[in-house]
Amino acid sequence: MKKLIILGLLFVLSAPALALDLGAVAWEQARKDLASPFRMMCVAAHPDDEDGATLAYYRMLHGVKTHAVIATRGEGGQNEIGPELYNELGVIRTREMLAAAEIEGAQLHFLDLPDFGYSKTPGETFEIWGREVALERTVRAIRETRPHIIITNHGRLQDHGHHQAIGAVVEEAYAAAADPERFPEHRQAGLEPWQVARLYIRDFQGNTGSVATNISALEPARGRTIAEIAASALEAHESQGMFYFINLLRNERHETHYQIVQSRHGAGNPARAAAPFGPLFAGLDPGSGRDALAAIAALEDRAEAKRALFGWLQEHEHWKEGNADEREAWHDAARAVAVASELRLRARPDDDVVTRGQTVAIHVDLEDFGEPDAILAEVSIHERHGLGLSGAHRMELPLHGAQRGEGSLSLAIPDGAALTIPHAPRLFAPRFLEPQLEVRARVNCRDGVLELIAPVYLDVAPPIEIRFPGAPVLARAGHTEPLTADMHVTNHMPEAYTEYVSVTPPPGWRVSPERISVSFAREGEQRIVPFTLTPDAAPDAGDYVARAGITGGADRAELLVRAADVRVAPGRRAGVIQSYDTTFVETLEKLGVAHETLALDDFRPARLDTFSTIIVDIRAYQYHPDLAANNGALIDFVRRGGTLLVMYQKEFDWLPDYAPYPITLSRNRVTREDAPVRVLAPGHPLFTTPNAIVDADWDGWIQERGLYFPESWHDNYTPLIDVQDPGEPIPPGSCLIAEAGKGIYLYTALGWYRQLRELHPGALRVFANMLAL
Repeated sequence: MKKLIILGLLFVLSAPALALDLGAVAWEQARKDLASPFRMMCVAAHPDDEDGATLAYYRMLHGVKTHAVIATRGEGGQNEIGPELYNELGVIRTREMLAAAEIEGAQLHFLDLPDFGYSKTPGETFEIWGREVALERTVRAIRETRPHIIITNHGRLQDHGHHQAIGAVVEEAYAAAADPERFPEHRQAGLEPWQVARLYIRDFQGNTGSVATNISALEPARGRTIAEIAASALEAHESQGMFYFINLLRNERHETHYQIVQSRHGAGNPARAAAPFGPLFAGLDPGSGRDALAAIAALEDRAEAKRALFGWLQEHEHWKEGNADEREAWHDAARAVAVASELRLRARPDDDVVTRGQTVAIHVDLEDFGEPDAILAEVSIHERHGLGLSGAHRMELPLHGAQRGEGSLSLAIPDGAALTIPHAPRLFAPRFLEPQLEVRARVNCRDGVLELIAPVYLDVAPPIEIRFPGAPVLARAGHTEPLTADMHVTNHMPEAYTEYVSVTPPPGWRVSPERISVSFAREGEQRIVPFTLTPDAAPDAGDYVARAGITGGADRAELLVRAADVRVAPGRRAGVIQSYDTTFVETLEKLGVAHETLALDDFRPARLDTFSTIIVDIRAYQYHPDLAANNGALIDFVRRGGTLLVMYQKEFDWLPDYAPYPITLSRNRVTREDAPVRVLAPGHPLFTTPNAIVDADWDGWIQERGLYFPESWHDNYTPLIDVQDPGEPIPPGSCLIAEAGKGIYLYTALGWYRQLRELHPGALRVFANMLAL
């Protein structure tokens, strides 16, 4: 089974679907919302897989309620903006997806299925996800959001196994969501079976019979095309490196094409019907429940529309507690009247990182930007989840004749409030990053009563947060030298604070000091605290765990010490052309190898020749645009006698002549981390000096063997390793070596950086041998 996998439960994280702004754009959007009874769901495997252009088209041009359902958090992907991986990357991608969904105007939902890296088959994906688990969570999302149509990019291409799997699940969920016999436990949460009218799957070729949506259409209120809006949403996915697709959306005209793959009886044929709510909804009956609201939306005079909306809300007060469609219509009307009245409610805490027991003030600001008609607001705080508040928190804000009312409500954070910091370990916690509170303002206006809601998010932290930035720590098996480690301690208390931190060493080790006093002058202040771990006897190879926390506290931060049997050739000095990752620099530091990071102005022969080895980091040719133009200096370094180690590059970042003899890259990869490794030249120094590499050194890899393998290369290269996924022969180009002049050039597409950051013992030994070449 893949490593570093955490399964969570489904929850819904709602970004504001076109947040309650004011002004002409917001009013035009509110009018469209009033007239539209329809809902659309887009299901995607990873953050950035959603069809943001189609979501934005139907939301912004037709007022359709749109939902983006994302199967994973993207924690298994690559990170093109920094060194964070796994859960830390999942936090980044969750925030990016939130930002993108807000731009697209979609409500965001995560299924919290694990992203374990690239998968080639849906079968492998279901081994990890559990097909029934994925189906239940998708059906739950359908029953929660009740979409009239579902769209997905996945299901017809033989691409990522996650994509194929979620495409299959969506097709199965279409029928299951309407079947009362499937997942009857949903009724306990108030969810009833729901029949989706149509399921569409993306047709990237635009074949006959597909339904086209013109995403190059102008959204006149915003003055931008839908494609331009979608490009802005893609920009939010910074860690994904979406530049190619962003430029494509901005510079070319586009349509999206979908094929109907399932349709309920009576759903109609979109190709033969009018499309007042856009092509995908053509032929669907909107019903008559919105007729009165549509008539109000058609009024040109905003003041007249506002009075009509207040009257409709008063007449339909019972809809607020009615069936789901009635409640949705009522809230659309309430939102529209707030926009028409130009009323805005904002709420913010005076401290957005709080500790249990702390008293925090929630500042409330109610502004009336239109004709002053708000008289009095009754303001209250309500819990959504996670804090366990008790008691009433209310106040009145008088606004008669004024444009603004403001005040504060105080609340104490309960001792049992759920911690949210640090974020990464809580990536799969229920309702991760969802606001725990909302401020409600019941506003008495001249024409009626209106309720506004403002969400409030707080980070709940321990008094002090301890982490180990250098983890894991490397110890040499068979050696007794002490290890120095650093604790990074952050104060989250709202004032000056002194605490004692105790460190418990692993059994058979000593720590100095055992108890450390840490003082802070203010909240947010940080300290770096060094300490030393010393083994009583030379440790065997294996893992040892030290724990640190405040004296008497239950929460303990763990530091992994990994003892490995690794030898390093003396006298080596390495230069690193670093990209967004930091693994190679950190590994050199832990191995005790002299090293420096290099910039392009270091590419002078006299400077380069001070290094025995230069490492070109993963995707450095993409990260450093000038590297290609100066690549000749690196090849000359090799020809003068240096060793150049080039880690994997993507095929579109690379040209064959970047190497001293041509190498052509491909999208070939080996995704199974346990795929058998065959050493093709067992007597080569890479496998003998100074460490003798054995079969067990390839066991226990994380996530994958490698990616973007060369598919062809010059005869001067010697392939050193052959590794393949079962039943999928690819050329043995994962590790190529050649002599060039007096030096050595090695290109390797194996995923060393993932292994080295975890101090995988076998990877450490091979890397040390690379440095010794």
